[in-house]
Amino acid sequence: MSDPIDHLAAAPPGPGLAALLARVDLTVLPAHELVVVAQARQRQLAHDEAALLRVFAELAARPEYQRCSAPDDLTPGHTHQAVQAAGDEVSLALRWTPGRATARVALAVELEEDLPDTLASLATGHIDADKARLIAERTRCLPDLALRRRVEAAVLPCARTHTRWTLDQRLRREVIAADPAGAEERHRRAARDRQVSRPEPAAPGGEDGMATMTLCGPAEDLTTLWAATDAAARHTRTSGDPRTLDQLRFDLLTGQAWTALETGHLGCCHPACANAPGATAPTRPPDPGRPAVPAACGGPVVLGQRRGRGAVVQVTVPITALLGDDGVPGELDGYGPITAGAARRIATDATMRRLLTDPADGRLLEYGRTTYAPPADLAAHVVARDRTCRFPTCHRTATEAEIDHKIPYARGGTTDPANAWALHTGHHRAKTWHAFTITTDTHVTTWWTTPAGHRYPVEPEAIGANLVAPAPALQPAGTACVETPPF
Repeated sequence: MSDPIDHLAAAPPGPGLAALLARVDLTVLPAHELVVVAQARQRQLAHDEAALLRVFAELAARPEYQRCSAPDDLTPGHTHQAVQAAGDEVSLALRWTPGRATARVALAVELEEDLPDTLASLATGHIDADKARLIAERTRCLPDLALRRRVEAAVLPCARTHTRWTLDQRLRREVIAADPAGAEERHRRAARDRQVSRPEPAAPGGEDGMATMTLCGPAEDLTTLWAATDAAARHTRTSGDPRTLDQLRFDLLTGQAWTALETGHLGCCHPACANAPGATAPTRPPDPGRPAVPAACGGPVVLGQRRGRGAVVQVTVPITALLGDDGVPGELDGYGPITAGAARRIATDATMRRLLTDPADGRLLEYGRTTYAPPADLAAHVVARDRTCRFPTCHRTATEAEIDHKIPYARGGTTDPANAWALHTGHHRAKTWHAFTITTDTHVTTWWTTPAGHRYPVEPEAIGANLVAPAPALQPAGTACVETPPF
């Protein structure tokens, strides 16, 4: 090994190692020495990650993020957290999503205050950021700091010399051994945390228009769901259906959802319910994490409403796409861009809601009211117009957001589309309580000013396609917003 590489292999992470790495010419190194460079790069990367986390922890400790203007008598149950406010600041500055930024700030504070040895191991390059995060996540459930640090001390040697998978197995064992009674209680509570995630776009490189939805819950329930779906798919195949088993499993499950939107109710979900088709005595063992199932729950579950409107699948699509133009994509609410063909398929036999957009820039001009059932007008208009939370880096769908006054009602703000927008609950609080302020300029651009004094713009949202450039006359291009099906 050459002398420069010898120095590289032995150098601790920091400015010295960074200087050595900057002088490396990868093109002249044999494979053996390239591996040494990769190891050095990883040590330096871990060191820099620890330094960044320390910046985040220091930011969260500053007084700009410690104050909260919410009166206690008006905000029962609200606890201001500097981590959230600092996370929003980082989100805007680094163009990260709010969830990612807040999680990193929270991890920074947690490592610095609770697990300093883990942070030190990261800074010295002995572990990487994934392992540091795993140690924090797996020990977070322990009831006191002494237990967390006991487990930390037990697993750090393993973390330095083994893979993340091995570290995870060791962490699980150590956490149970440190608090066996608590582990049993957490197991009983786990059923209460069962959930189904919103659909997310499939990983990059996958087919356009594909999404992933995750179910997380007790293993026996998900195994039962698989067994039943698989058995139904295999039976369907015996009738000569040409679809693959994977296609049939998917179609059988999603077909129930489309039927529910058509009928307004979802089939009974309680196997013990006397009104469920073919109901028998329950076979699932008693579960303290679930409420008791009544003898008869009233039959199929009626679909609820949000802001006075029933459940729908909504797509915004240029009117030209409905006429056969495949050049401009549609927009599926809660997902994002889809092909014009997919939008047309959703539109088939659906009730149409008209949206008129400015042909010059695609912004929403008018919300048509020729719908099957009249909506809660203002909320529906704002949700259709904004589509997502209007915090600059938040992409949560407007259907899950709160309708907020840009200028507070108490300070003279009016309740109309120009003064209303969709804000996710956390960013509604950031604006109301956490010292974030907003202004709107003459170009209808809204500016967020953070507690640190930085300013970030939110441009008016384009809904339809920019079909003409520029438009010489005011002839709005129609955009159809499709809901399927009404009930």
